[in-house]
Amino acid sequence: MKKLFFALTTLLLAVSLTAGVSVSALAAPETYSNYINVATQGSGLMIEPTLIFEPSSEDQLKGKGYASVVVTPDEAMKVNVGRERTLKDFFELKLKGKSIPVLRLDKTTVQPFLDWLKNTYTVSDIMAISKDISVIEAIYADERGYLVNTVYDLTDKELTSDRYAQWENIAAANKAGCNILMYDVQENLPVVAEYVSAMSKVCWAEIENKEEGAQAIAAGCYGVVAKDPEVLTESLGYFQNTGFARAQYIAAHRGITRYANEQSLTGVMASYNEGATHVEIDIQITADGHLISCHNSDIAYVSGISGKYIINETLAGLKKIKLNNFSARYEESFATLDDICEALQKTDVILIVELKLDSASEKAVEDLKAIETLKKNMEKYPGMKGHWITITFFAPYAKGMKELLPEIPCCYLGAGLSTMESENKQPAWDGAHKGMTDIGGKIEFLRKRNIGLDESMGAATNSTAQNYIARGYVQNTWTFEDLSNFGYKANIATTNKAEDCAMLVKEVATGEITLTEAEIAAKKATVPCRTYNGWMTEYECDVIEVSRTGNTAQVLFYYLQKTGDKTAPEYGIYSQLKTVTIA
Repeated sequence: MKKLFFALTTLLLAVSLTAGVSVSALAAPETYSNYINVATQGSGLMIEPTLIFEPSSEDQLKGKGYASVVVTPDEAMKVNVGRERTLKDFFELKLKGKSIPVLRLDKTTVQPFLDWLKNTYTVSDIMAISKDISVIEAIYADERGYLVNTVYDLTDKELTSDRYAQWENIAAANKAGCNILMYDVQENLPVVAEYVSAMSKVCWAEIENKEEGAQAIAAGCYGVVAKDPEVLTESLGYFQNTGFARAQYIAAHRGITRYANEQSLTGVMASYNEGATHVEIDIQITADGHLISCHNSDIAYVSGISGKYIINETLAGLKKIKLNNFSARYEESFATLDDICEALQKTDVILIVELKLDSASEKAVEDLKAIETLKKNMEKYPGMKGHWITITFFAPYAKGMKELLPEIPCCYLGAGLSTMESENKQPAWDGAHKGMTDIGGKIEFLRKRNIGLDESMGAATNSTAQNYIARGYVQNTWTFEDLSNFGYKANIATTNKAEDCAMLVKEVATGEITLTEAEIAAKKATVPCRTYNGWMTEYECDVIEVSRTGNTAQVLFYYLQKTGDKTAPEYGIYSQLKTVTIA
């Protein structure tokens, strides 16, 4: 069915350009194709959350400070925000060109909404929220509805301290073409928000007051939803210092390569010891169908032996060859994906697997069934469930992931050509690649293939981050050769300098904290902090008071870390919202 859907989509969708934005146009309805520019709200945060407002009256929409507006249509596609209007009129009069509409939908309203998009008014820049994953699935399966960015509403679910308890929800969302998961503010929200973002998804939180807002933002939620616009702006107002609300993720590119051979088992496990949150590896497939970790299709760079291509060699033959691109003293050969899974499955490290696989040659895709082989390998390691992200340059692998492993997040690496595409005289990604500044075109490209963003560092990647985050796409950015990632709007920073991050602060104000009245007054206190590699130390931090009751207060701590690197000499990081005792 999916193949048929995409074939029909290719034949039926006519692409028009309005203000540089591509829009699918199927003749019947009126079409509005603009994508609003989501401006920052002037906080100090490197990655600022999207502010989402759910109004009870139209008068409230006169204010500013939010990017998106939530409304609930009935089966007749009418909304009541203090007065009843058709959805079309409400959009035209109150939202058009100002805010992204976000519709709350259920089983009774999803089909009327899809009919509305088809027959009444196609609004390209539109989103939908539902507690029912089947509703989200129906939107993505629709010939026009797939353009609608969706939010999986999990606000009625209890959150636990086990991050992997959320894997099934992330998997269901990804399979349904959904990039945003929304939660209520609870004790374990920081655990959940950290994991959702680590898996290249966007976490939203519903808030009722500024304390919950500060808690959600500090947890790393990239969207906050409130019924009072002042609550949104007040919550964000606590984050005026420059930095990250939650530590940036560090992905060790090809493992640690300063003192270990790249993509070796030693290099992968060194990444874990250095405190990397993710490890990025490339996989190739052997002639007898085994997956091994190596960047190039040939082995010359890592072994010094020329003329041997992995796809033509057996695993047994390759295992006789020693890696020596850094040092021969490790006496290591190629690591299989099995080797790496065995080593990482009891850690919290997330494995980013780049699907190189002989550059998507016909032999790799068709003869050796590369994605089918990957699926079998993943299924062998239940301990690795919830630890996988894939990335690729090659359209056949994005297609294969969507069909065979739809629950695993897959991200787009650029307009790379594959041998298979060249042989068939097909341009990369069917010629559909869009640049970062073409927001509408890029989102259409990503949603058709259900893939996320893993773009190279550049001015456009940084300047357009707010627009993509508002629509469910975090920027996973590759590959940094220094510590400039800390000055960049990257959710996951793939870097060749992961070991240089090991002793930098990842978590501020750990454990229970007691402050004196003098520290509260001075807005300074020395508190325990944890580095990326788990080392505990103490640093003087700013104290930002959010609220106070008797001898307890809710505060944020802020630390400005000196990196010692001239490309990014410092970065700021906030603590979670902490309830502290005042002595």
